[in-house]
Amino acid sequence: MTLIEDILSCTDHRPYQLPFGKWRYYQEWNNVLFLHWKISFDLLRSCVPPELNLDTFDREVYVSLVAFTMEKIRKHNLPAFKYVSNFEEINLRTYVNNHSRRGVYFLSIEAGNRLSTFIARALSGLPYEKASIFRSET
Repeated sequence: MTLIEDILSCTDHRPYQLPFGKWRYYQEWNNVLFLHWKISFDLLRSCVPPELNLDTFDREVYVSLVAFTMEKIRKHNLPAFKYVSNFEEINLRTYVNNHSRRGVYFLSIEAGNRLSTFIARALSGLPYEKASIFRSET
C-alpha cells in the first residue's frame, strides 16, 4: 500500500462512510491561508438558505476566508492543462450541520482566471466569480 492509500484508509474519525466509486476530479490546494471570524448568528442566518442549519463551535458561528493556489485540477483520466487548472482562489465560507452531516456553505468563491471561473461555475454549480487576485512571492 502506498502512503496515500494508507492515509486515505484511515477513516475512524469520519462520522459517515467514504463515497463509493472512483474519484471524478483531482485538485491541489497549495499555499493555503485560513482566517476565521466569529460573526453574529442573525447576520449569518440571513446569508444562508433557511433549510441549512448553521454549525457552531462553542455556541458561536464563524465565517472563514480561505486563500490558496489551485493547481493541477483535472477530470479523472485526463491531464491537467496549466492555463485552466492553475489559478488563485479566495473563498468566503461558513459551516453547516444538517442531520449530523457537516459541510461547507460558500458565500462567495472568487478565482483569478476567467476561463477557469466559467468552467468551475458550470461544472460545480458553485458561486464562482472572476476576480483580480495578486499573490506576492515574498
